[in-house]
Amino acid sequence: MNFRIIAKDLAIDLGTSSIEVYKKGEGVVICEPSLLVLDHQNKAIKAIGEPAKDMIGKTPDDIIVQKPIEKGVISDFNLTEAMLNYFFQKINPGFSVIQPRVVVCVPSGITDIEKRAVEDASLHAGSRDVIMVDESLAALFGIGLSPEDPRGVLALNLGAGTSEVCLVSLNGIVASKTMNLGGDYIDKEIVSFLRNNKKIEIGINTAENIKKEILSLKISDKEKSMNVEGRDLIDAKPKRIKLRSEELAEIILPFADKIVDMIYLVLEKTPPELSADIKNDGFIMTGGLSNIKGLKEFIEKKIDLKGHVSDNPELDAIKGAGIILEDPDRFFKYKSR
Repeated sequence: MNFRIIAKDLAIDLGTSSIEVYKKGEGVVICEPSLLVLDHQNKAIKAIGEPAKDMIGKTPDDIIVQKPIEKGVISDFNLTEAMLNYFFQKINPGFSVIQPRVVVCVPSGITDIEKRAVEDASLHAGSRDVIMVDESLAALFGIGLSPEDPRGVLALNLGAGTSEVCLVSLNGIVASKTMNLGGDYIDKEIVSFLRNNKKIEIGINTAENIKKEILSLKISDKEKSMNVEGRDLIDAKPKRIKLRSEELAEIILPFADKIVDMIYLVLEKTPPELSADIKNDGFIMTGGLSNIKGLKEFIEKKIDLKGHVSDNPELDAIKGAGIILEDPDRFFKYKSR
């Protein structure tokens, strides 16, 4: 068994679809699905992370795939603790006299009870101290925003479980609006669309691939297509269809319109002193759903502001949490107690 005096401190983005871990001094070392596979009879954990995702839709009835994080918050405390302990051990294997300090990203809209659940799960999994930081703020720090910057920044944080529009200035959120819809909702809508319109049943992993490959709001992408395999709902035989991007527009358009409505609600609460900053700088998109082709351009046209997306928006939050981990005193206001 490995033995050390002090374990390396960690930062965690505990997301609905994935868990990302930053190790102090090394950077992002883990990016895996936040999933577990359980034996339904004795609740034994069979797999966690990437191996668990590979089992979705392929398990017998007595084996279940479980998501311990739903819409950005803990839905099962014990499973979340087990998942955190697994990743903690993966990074700091063996025994440590002094356990790691952990920075955890949390959605801005969660309650005090939900924050306490995140903190307790982290402590029980083996951390000595927990610093919680708003996920949208962490993402902006990961992009390059300074916490001391007095200018207003309009941010769209589009994740798997939730979508948030917030106005940030001077290390804090001035106004925000959140809805419990994100990438997982889009995946389910794709499954429903193909079931109702193409009479084919597909798995959630296939829907996620469709979202990444051909879901687009760009007119130039309307003929983009891919082959989709599933089960025929009429005769139950394996079935393959050719799906075009244009056919999926009805799925993403209502979601995009909801994002625009949220932006207007936040802009209505924006102090006049910060409106000029937004007019000059536009908005920033972060989170994995920011990768949907044409979404930025659609929002730009609707609100007449310029949009910006980082190279890897799905990693912005964990990079920002890592920055906080490296210099926690600079962000001390986020300490949970």
